[in-house]
Amino acid sequence: MKILQVVCVAVTCLVCGCLSPKTSGVVVEKGRLLVHDPSFALNLEMVQDARERTPEGFLHVQAKVQNTNQVDFRCQYRFEWKTPQGLVQTHAMTPWRPVVMHGRDETVFEATSTVAGTDDFRLAIRRANP
Repeated sequence: MKILQVVCVAVTCLVCGCLSPKTSGVVVEKGRLLVHDPSFALNLEMVQDARERTPEGFLHVQAKVQNTNQVDFRCQYRFEWKTPQGLVQTHAMTPWRPVVMHGRDETVFEATSTVAGTDDFRLAIRRANP
């Protein structure tokens, strides 16, 4: 009887967890675009990116992301910088910056790395808190 109760509780927790709108910790990686919400990721596409090195050795990048949905998205973004070996150099205190991505529109994100010698980047995007 106790086994049946444990199984029922486990199944209930699993079903409730899967139906929850909370997506903390779920990340979808689409090339250089890192989206912190699977349903949000369906509507975002990186359509272009450009990189150049400054005279001081920092990486300067632009990324154009399209919102394929008709609805405006209030979100936050930040860049993550990577070494030639693929290690992420972004500090945990790097702030998330707010942006509104309008429906069926493209938004250009731009930044310069904070550490010389970075080789690549990822653009992380998440929904803003309501």
